[in-house]
Amino acid sequence: MNKILIELENIGIFRERRTFKLAKGLNIIYAPNASGKSSLIAGLKTASVLAFTPEELKRVLNDYEDKGFIKLSIDDVEFTIILVRRPDGIVEAFGKTLSNNGMVRKVAFIDLENELVNAVYSGDEERVKRVLREISGLNYLETIITVISGLRSEYEHRYQIKKQDYESRKEEIEKEMKETEMSLEAVRKRQNEILSRPEIEPVRKEIENIRRQQKEVEEKLSILRKNENEAKNIVTLRDIDLKKIKSDLELFIEKRKKLLEEIEYIERNLIEYRREIEKLSLEIKRLESEKSIFTTELSEKESILRRRKQIIEYAICPYCGAPIDKKLLESEIIELENEISELRDKIADISSEIEIRQRRIDEIKQSGEERLKNARKELNEISSKISELEKNKNKIENEIIQLNRKIKDLENSIKKLEEERDLLLKRLEIFSKEFPEASTLVDEYRRLQIQEHQLMERIDRLHGRLKQLEEIHKDVLCEQRNVEIANLLEKYFRIRLSEIKRLAVNRINEVIIRHFKLLKLAELEFPILSENFELKLTRSGGVPTTLAELSDAEKAIFVIAITYALKEYVAEDFPFYVIDTL
Repeated sequence: MNKILIELENIGIFRERRTFKLAKGLNIIYAPNASGKSSLIAGLKTASVLAFTPEELKRVLNDYEDKGFIKLSIDDVEFTIILVRRPDGIVEAFGKTLSNNGMVRKVAFIDLENELVNAVYSGDEERVKRVLREISGLNYLETIITVISGLRSEYEHRYQIKKQDYESRKEEIEKEMKETEMSLEAVRKRQNEILSRPEIEPVRKEIENIRRQQKEVEEKLSILRKNENEAKNIVTLRDIDLKKIKSDLELFIEKRKKLLEEIEYIERNLIEYRREIEKLSLEIKRLESEKSIFTTELSEKESILRRRKQIIEYAICPYCGAPIDKKLLESEIIELENEISELRDKIADISSEIEIRQRRIDEIKQSGEERLKNARKELNEISSKISELEKNKNKIENEIIQLNRKIKDLENSIKKLEEERDLLLKRLEIFSKEFPEASTLVDEYRRLQIQEHQLMERIDRLHGRLKQLEEIHKDVLCEQRNVEIANLLEKYFRIRLSEIKRLAVNRINEVIIRHFKLLKLAELEFPILSENFELKLTRSGGVPTTLAELSDAEKAIFVIAITYALKEYVAEDFPFYVIDTL
């Protein structure tokens, strides 16, 4: 990249077309006040940056002109911008900027409006530190760390709440389970004591037989109750899934409704859109034809002008051999230059009109056929999603129906077994009446059988609650993983922040060393920055100083040194670098 040219017309103080040549790397523009330094930089910025507000463009265009022209040439690539002042005073820019070409990573124009330069000249070291941190990307990393730290705190809070809830509920269930098992053990121990008493001898065999049958019934009941609890837990989870699917389904159905309304509206207006595009395309074609004619005429007149300028010092024309009238030739040159200027204005006006119409076509396409195409694509995606959700909804509803049927069957089976158990207890009641001498012990044994059943039922219920807690435990483990991931990310970015901070300071200071001769002009010594981005200014001989104590000339040299270092570190691919008002 060796050849960089910038042409300006009606930009800032430049009314007539002016051309400036820049070099790759550092360009120092030195000139008296009001000579056009800031106008040149304004033109460079406009040709390089997309994000210019109408108010900024208004300051770029000459106050007395309605149109301005900027052309930036880098080697053989040209970027042309036309500024147009509308009747309401707003200034618009048309054309292709350097950033359109994907070449600018970070624009590095430095003038008194630049925050870094302004901070240096005002002697504000804290603001210099803050700006340097921003340029080096440290603030961005610190923002990421703050966000991750906030997420980590939120995850930790949720994790602790869910963990405490899980542990307290589990502890409560396990405590109740332990107490129930101890009660069950005591009941069975008392049953064995009763069976070992001599008074029970007449009915021992019958009671042992009933006890065996009752044990078989209780084992079956326990299995059925566990299956019932498990089925009910699954139904609860499926109900949660079903509610979420129904909620998502409602949202997508509403989106589909809005998309269908939008598609219907676009289709109604599509013919008008196409007519307007066709009309604008014909206008563009006509304007391009006019532009082509004027461009050809411009080329011819520029060729004639070059020949006139080549022969003005000759006595005899080298082409035809006729004597040369210098005054007449000068008059022709002035006339040709005026005609060329008018042709350029016409071509610029036509280019502006073409740009306006092309932009309108793009807007119509974006809101018309392109939007229709995208809307139909979105509709297909949403319809597919709705179909999938409805399929899942039906699947879960059928699963819930099947589970409820299973629960009903289990309840019926449990009811039958409980009736069978009640019959066994009834037989014990009969034995109590048939054998009065053992009635007291038999009645107690029957009560203990009822109590045993109740305790076993409670144990089965507690096992069901523990099963439900497993789902809560999954959430606890998920939150724990989130906390661990957030901790790892925070640790990683803090390490990266420390590395980048050290690297940025070292790189900037290394660049300053390489340009130490320039720095010596300000009688300052290395290093300039400490690792926390604080300025360490020391004069020759080791005398410490501050930014505010530097003279304007020293501040200017300091700005050149620090900004040149930033160019190499932050925006090394940028083709030129300008420092204004030094």
